[in-house]
Amino acid sequence: MLFNRFHTEAVMNTSLQIIKNGLLLCLFALLLAYFKGPSLLYGSLSFILIATYHLATDQRFSAEQLSDSGLMTLHLAIYLLLCTLLIWATTGHEESHYWIIYFLPIVVAGTNLTLLHTLATCLFSSLFYLALIPNAIWSDPVNRAEDLPEFLISCTTFFIVGILMHGFSEQHRRQLKQQKHLNDLLLDNRNALQNSLRKLEEAEENLRRTDRLAALGEMSAGLAHEIRNPLGIIASSAQLLQNHINPTDSGQLDLLDVIREESTRLNDLVTTFLRFGRPGEPQLKSYQLENLIDKTVEQLRPVAEQHQVALTFSPAHPTTTVYVDADMIQQLLLNLLLNAIEACSEQGNVVIHALKKDNQAHIIVTDNGEGIAKEVLPTIFNPFFTTKDGGTGLGLATAHNIAQSHGGDIHVTSQPGHGSRFVVTLPLETH
Repeated sequence: MLFNRFHTEAVMNTSLQIIKNGLLLCLFALLLAYFKGPSLLYGSLSFILIATYHLATDQRFSAEQLSDSGLMTLHLAIYLLLCTLLIWATTGHEESHYWIIYFLPIVVAGTNLTLLHTLATCLFSSLFYLALIPNAIWSDPVNRAEDLPEFLISCTTFFIVGILMHGFSEQHRRQLKQQKHLNDLLLDNRNALQNSLRKLEEAEENLRRTDRLAALGEMSAGLAHEIRNPLGIIASSAQLLQNHINPTDSGQLDLLDVIREESTRLNDLVTTFLRFGRPGEPQLKSYQLENLIDKTVEQLRPVAEQHQVALTFSPAHPTTTVYVDADMIQQLLLNLLLNAIEACSEQGNVVIHALKKDNQAHIIVTDNGEGIAKEVLPTIFNPFFTTKDGGTGLGLATAHNIAQSHGGDIHVTSQPGHGSRFVVTLPLETH
């Protein structure tokens, strides 16, 4: 439909160009065929002025530009004066045969202006034409009686052409207006459909993630009991063995330390699974967001220095009050910042800042690390998805789960080789 609109406009403009250019060519041929001497010279000069003005304005300005700038009336006045000049230059003992030159301003008025302006252009064209008829014709009763009907027919033709052109153009403009309205409706519907599809995809992804979380919760609850009991027996057995080993036997003591350390690590991993699978409801209280971020940043500053990464926090001004579970939000921040630090090479930068926007608190974590590949970007919040050796794939999934449990969300943009940008949105304090 949009193509049809542009196609119709192009056809209309092309048709008008053909009419006006064809009229000029016919008049020029008529000038060369029927005029000689001074009439040919003056007529040619007048015709050159009209043709030059016509080509210059048509090539440089569109009708819409002339109308919008308020120059259409001046444009028509110049057209009428140049046409009148040509009629005057080609008028001798008889009236000029170039009366049809007035169709140029009449066509322009009919296609671009109101009916009243079109009729006014026809009227001025008729008056100028009648005023340039030789006095010898008006003074001779016989000639006046014979030629007056012809003059009136010419003037009537001006009005007929003007009204017809205005009627066709008005119909064309109404069709274009209807097409524009339909195109706007089509674009609105398309945008609404795209938004609905995007929301549906997000809802479907959240549903899949929720299903995975529910399955993980059931699995982790059962495994936690079955695994922790043997781990407790292993750890206590290692402690009892230590009492029966010679303190000077460093080899056996080292093996017992390995048993205890690995038991502790496995227990921590089970705890992480259990916390992720069944995180529980957040205990909401009022906090200054900047204080929570600053506390987390200070905890991770030694880790950043060890990786030779600059960790910078830019607090919001004024401070932002949020209604959150402090422990869960700090866990979210720890996961995001640790990922950002590990993604950076030496001399990298991680910047975190907070701000208020759209009635929400925004936490933005930006790094200049290796970035995330486009094909894996939609899956980074899925449980157990990781690109790091030895990673559990629960860090970002936990962060996303915490944000959603607070009524917020996490969005990420990334470009491989140029870093990533995580934006956490949280509701402001409720009153």
